[in-house]
Amino acid sequence: MDARLTVLTAFPPAAATDNEEYYQNSQQHAKRVRELIRDNAQWIRESADDILKHVNPAVYSLSYLMILEFLLESPGWTSQQAQESLASYMTEFFLQFDARQIRCKGSTWSDVLREAYSERGLFPASIAVEVVTAALLRLDPSGSIITSHHCNLVELAYNTGNVGAILPLIEKPIIYMPAKGMSTAQPLCDMSLPPPAYINPDSQLTDALTSSAVLQYDFLCGLCFIERRMWQQAFDAFERCVTYPTRDGGCSKVMTEAYNKWILVGLLLTGKPPTLPETTSQAAKKIFATQGKPYKLFAQAFKSETAGDLVREFEVINSELLPNEGNVELAKLVLAHYQRWQIINLRNIYTNISLDKIKERTQSAETGAPLPTVEAVDQLVQSMIADGSLQGAIERPADGSPAYLTFLSSPAQGMSEVEFSAQVNKVMQGIKALEPIVEATNKRLASNREYISHTVRRQFDAAREHKLGLQSAGGGFEESPFHIEEEEDLMSGLPAH
Repeated sequence: MDARLTVLTAFPPAAATDNEEYYQNSQQHAKRVRELIRDNAQWIRESADDILKHVNPAVYSLSYLMILEFLLESPGWTSQQAQESLASYMTEFFLQFDARQIRCKGSTWSDVLREAYSERGLFPASIAVEVVTAALLRLDPSGSIITSHHCNLVELAYNTGNVGAILPLIEKPIIYMPAKGMSTAQPLCDMSLPPPAYINPDSQLTDALTSSAVLQYDFLCGLCFIERRMWQQAFDAFERCVTYPTRDGGCSKVMTEAYNKWILVGLLLTGKPPTLPETTSQAAKKIFATQGKPYKLFAQAFKSETAGDLVREFEVINSELLPNEGNVELAKLVLAHYQRWQIINLRNIYTNISLDKIKERTQSAETGAPLPTVEAVDQLVQSMIADGSLQGAIERPADGSPAYLTFLSSPAQGMSEVEFSAQVNKVMQGIKALEPIVEATNKRLASNREYISHTVRRQFDAAREHKLGLQSAGGGFEESPFHIEEEEDLMSGLPAH
């Protein structure tokens, strides 16, 4: 074997080593590989195919990564054939790399990963989203920390219509935000470290995030979930925007846009107007009360027993707001679900009900009138049963009497004792899995100056507003309350809420 290949395959060591020694070895190896590339640039450019066949990316990840970085920067690798080869090498690497080694060379990993989703176009967008999603989950299987790569990737996925490929990433609950100064005295390659200890701007596995970037990420996640009709996930994403803590009690345009979508998605999800969480800032509540009033009135009309009220409110917001905010189709979907929720809510009164009576007691908000025939009601109810939104069955008596709907108990109500016990055990295992996350969070919060200051400020504001009483809501929102040059430390070390 070429002696130069021996250098590339010298790390990781065959024998087990402790974390400190492993990290030091990785840095020494990176230095030797850097020297090898510098002294043998032409050999690597001309023999890259043969070299990378001998350097298994799953085993010799550090060497493979550094060669990729060199090839991406090499002027001799700009032809279409070379670019296709690079894309193939990168795909093989990102699907197999050893996450422990990559922690030791975060800046290089990030640089190469950016090339996968950059405008350079090494990959079609569909492949880029799939490959980068896999890479981020390989680095952090828990998916519990947001990175700058998440923010760029979700924008690419939504804008290019590749939402399906990013779902495994954006469905993961975000608990942490990266912050400077979060690295510990333990080596980065210690696999017992929680994500914020090794994924942060210091390790260069992510850039620092601004408040506006995090808000935009959640907002785009909400749009992705809407596209897939994943209403609970969309509702949660917009609610994170609505309740996002801001400097000086501000409220950004993204937050107000998220609030409007949050109301519409809430109607689709629960069939009733959603209630703002207690964690929503008082300043945001006042702005939502004014800027979101038309949507709030639309939501209140959803509770009406007649469709006419809802139709009238739709006409108001459709002429003034919906087209400008991209909510026309979402609001029309709410209209389409009005009668569906009327049917679902009949279970609160009836055990079974004839289709004739359903026709009399429900209305379509799309037409403002009851469905024209019992057959149309039959088709609607059957479609609801088929898509799982209605737990029930249509009974058709043999004697020819009118068909009727029988409401069935929900799956949770119909569980056996064994099934219920299994469900309880699953929940308990989930709680137990959260224990190390909670412990790490508490340690960071207890010593975080920004969090303590934020908490004291919120308590002071709440006490002052309670004493003086809230003034009537004022007009308008700030186009952006965030100051980019200052906001990077706004949430330093805080877990995402």
